[in-house]
Amino acid sequence: MATQAEDPNRGSWWERKNIRQRAIGAFKTATAAVLCLWLGHLFGLTHSYWAAVSAIVVMGSESAVTLTACRDRLIGTAIGAALGWATFYVWHGHYLLYGLALMLCLLACSMLKFEKAGRLAGVALTIIVLIKWDGGPGRAAVARFMEVGLGIVVALAVTLLVFPERPAEFADSASH
Repeated sequence: MATQAEDPNRGSWWERKNIRQRAIGAFKTATAAVLCLWLGHLFGLTHSYWAAVSAIVVMGSESAVTLTACRDRLIGTAIGAALGWATFYVWHGHYLLYGLALMLCLLACSMLKFEKAGRLAGVALTIIVLIKWDGGPGRAAVARFMEVGLGIVVALAVTLLVFPERPAEFADSASH
């Protein structure tokens, strides 16, 4: 016997389009972004918008998706920030050195079996190497990691605390 969730012709339009879950996901992502901006301002982070961007990027439709995205973003940012910091001192405008450092970011993440983190490592490296920062590359690397870390912590907190997912057996029994 097919349930309403399995049969697209049964149930209301609202149920078929999964409007409730989509609205909750949008609300949770917006809440995380706003909290990041507020907390970033409270903690004195100059570029707290990176925390909001990080939260938006890692928020997923399911907790498991968010947890994996958070892990990848944190690992990628850490590797990219560290290599960006080191690259800054040898870069001196040489595009080949930038390309080599970017390749090392991607390779390091791939060797650690975090391929998706590689793109994020490349972004962090690029931001630290190519943008002039007050306080130098060390401060930029730490600030970048702190901003992304704040976004990840807030995204995890919102995922787990705001309209938390119910285990499948409870969700199934509640709908019957």
